[in-house]
Amino acid sequence: MKKKKMTKKQKIRWSIIAGVLALLLLIGVFVYSQMRTNTAKENKYQTVTLKKSDPLTFNGVVQATNTQDYYLDQTLGKISEINVQDGQEVAEGTVLLSYTNTEYQAQADEQSTNLDKLNLAVANARETLALAQDKQAKEQQKLNDAITNYNNTNENSEEGAAKKEQYNQEKTQYESSLDAASDAVVQARQALESANVELSAANQSVNTIRGKVSSTIASATKGIAYINEKGKNDPSVPAVKIVSNEVTVEAKASEYDYPQVHQDAAVTIKPITTNQEIAGTITHVNKLPDQASEAAGQAGAAGAAATSSVSNYSFIVKPAEELQYGYNVQVVLPLDEIRIPKKAVKKTGNTHYVFAYRKGKVREVTIQAEDKGDYFLLKDGLKDGDRIISNPDKSLRDGQELAVD
Repeated sequence: MKKKKMTKKQKIRWSIIAGVLALLLLIGVFVYSQMRTNTAKENKYQTVTLKKSDPLTFNGVVQATNTQDYYLDQTLGKISEINVQDGQEVAEGTVLLSYTNTEYQAQADEQSTNLDKLNLAVANARETLALAQDKQAKEQQKLNDAITNYNNTNENSEEGAAKKEQYNQEKTQYESSLDAASDAVVQARQALESANVELSAANQSVNTIRGKVSSTIASATKGIAYINEKGKNDPSVPAVKIVSNEVTVEAKASEYDYPQVHQDAAVTIKPITTNQEIAGTITHVNKLPDQASEAAGQAGAAGAAATSSVSNYSFIVKPAEELQYGYNVQVVLPLDEIRIPKKAVKKTGNTHYVFAYRKGKVREVTIQAEDKGDYFLLKDGLKDGDRIISNPDKSLRDGQELAVD
């Protein structure tokens, strides 16, 4: 069967139709291209959701709040007895160690012999004084009698004059004897006083030495006593260690984290062997670093080794509950801070601002922030959970509708 040829009018009609279809296709391609371009333009911004920084974690060890070691003190002699038992709970003032010093014992025995001699000297001096005082009294009586006789004798007769002269001579003689007896009393009293002084000094010396023969050492704190018998003879080993019942956690922060560690800050203590989480409070932060630790790193294109010194700072945490002495723990310090990427912050004059993304639009928000070098530390203007544009540019405007990735 022979096909019918198209007429000229039909050919024109189909040519128009084909042209229109081609035009529509070109328009479609152009529109699609523009839509993709606009979408790409609208989606060129990214956002970041603000949140508080991750907490810092430090390694720590549970330690007694106070420990006291008691070593052999050879100046006190030898430890004759350890007065407490291992594991015993002791109070402040409990006697822990008893000492005996044989050297002082020998000195005390020697001083005791000398003390006997001094006691005898005092007794002799006392007796000498008594004799001198007795002789003084007798000489005084003789003088008194001579004075009485002299005063009562009448010298008007020859015999009376002779008697009076005799009593006068006796009076003079007894006065001289009384003076000598009085001097003897003074000397005897001085000798007794000297003997008493020597005896008192010797007694004090003996008592001091005897006090060193036997001595005790008492605990300065309360706690649990731990005994090491080796320490009775070895001054390098504590014979008794007193460990307080109360414990603290000692942890260390590097110089990078040290500025975040503050006294009275609340932390969480996590023993590494259990699932416990115990509240705690930082009670002390050491202002001086511990010994610096050496950290090696790679530097330069050739990979040359570089060594830097990193300082560590100790701090003390008081747990709210009891913990086993010696446990290794982690100390978790929450950070109540929000960091903003540096590229997200714009500045006009002294004013810092960001673009917050809210319900499909961006809003210019003025903020208070502290420049920390690699980031800004938010002080005011935004809050945890806010969403901001992380890569704003000069074309971004307040109130602009935006589709973001």
